[in-house]
Amino acid sequence: MTPEVAAAELLDVVAELGTDERRILLALARRLLAGRRTYGRLDVAEDPRDWRSEAAEELLDGAVYLACETMRRGAR
Repeated sequence: MTPEVAAAELLDVVAELGTDERRILLALARRLLAGRRTYGRLDVAEDPRDWRSEAAEELLDGAVYLACETMRRGAR
């Protein structure tokens, strides 16, 4: 898929989304930009990271963060 086709298809999809769905998509896009600043442009075919392990580590981190916030709020 060319960059131009991808951009056009993305615009078509975004046009059909509701406000909250667009806000979620925007948050994801901002995370991609943050990742680019850290790792460079994403190239899935050439990136050597183990995506499954990366995802598992991030999910575990998220679970810890939620547990900490729950404790902070006094819930058990």
